[in-house]
Amino acid sequence: MEGIPNHILVADGQLLCRAGLAAMFSRDLGIATVDEAGSFDDMVAAIARNPGIALVTIDLDLPGMRGPEKIRQMRLDHPSLRVVIVAATRDRQSVLDALCAGVHGYVPKDLPASEMLDAFRSVLAGHIYVPALVSDVCAKPQASAQRNVAPHDQSLTDRQFEVLGLLAAGRSNKEIARALRIAEGTVKVHITAAFRALGVHNRVSAAAALHNLPEPEAMRGAFIPGLFAPERRGRGAGPAGGPEPLPLAS
Repeated sequence: MEGIPNHILVADGQLLCRAGLAAMFSRDLGIATVDEAGSFDDMVAAIARNPGIALVTIDLDLPGMRGPEKIRQMRLDHPSLRVVIVAATRDRQSVLDALCAGVHGYVPKDLPASEMLDAFRSVLAGHIYVPALVSDVCAKPQASAQRNVAPHDQSLTDRQFEVLGLLAAGRSNKEIARALRIAEGTVKVHITAAFRALGVHNRVSAAAALHNLPEPEAMRGAFIPGLFAPERRGRGAGPAGGPEPLPLAS
C-alpha cells in the first residue's frame, strides 16, 4: 500500500496482546518495523527515541495511562503522530471520550480479523476509524465487572493453550506445528476449537482472553519458544532465537 508508514509502536500491558498486534502489523499489513511498549512511560520514551514512529496503538488499560487526559497531552506534544485505541472495552462513552482526546481510531479487540485489518488500513491511509457501536444511542454503559467476559465456555485443553500462546506470540501455523511437533492441520483444528471456546475471532482478542485464564497445571515451567521474549519484528524477521523446544504433552 503506497504511503503507508513503515514504523509503528504497539503499547499494551499484556505481552500476548502486544505480540498479536505486532504480528498483525508486520505479517498482514507489511509494516517494516513494529516496536512494543508495556507501559505509558515506556511508550512515551520510545516515541521520544524514535521520531520516525508514525502510529501508536494504545490499550485503554495501559499501565500508567490513567485516563484520556494523557492521550490528549500526547497528541498536543506530537501533533503528527497518529494514535489508535485498541481495547477490550465495548463501551460507547469510552469511545467518545477517546475521540474527544484526539485519537484517530478506536478498535475493539474482539473485532473479526478482517474488520480489524480494515480499521487499521483506514487509519494508516489518513482516515478516522469509529466503530459502529457509537451510533447506538440506546447502548447502556458496561459494568466494569462485566467487561472482558465472554458468554462462552472458557476452558481450554493444555494443547489449545500452547497453540494459542504461540499464535499470540506471532508464530505462523507452520512454526507452531514445528515447535509443538504436530501436524499443521492439527494446529488449525486446535485454533478453531480454542477460538470457539473463548468466543473470539482473531489472535488479538484470543490473546486478551488467554491472559485472563489460569495457566494449566501441566504447563507450568514448560518452555514455549517466543512467548515470553518476543523479538522486535520487522519485514522478513524469523522466529526468535533460543533453545530447541521441549516436547510438550499431547
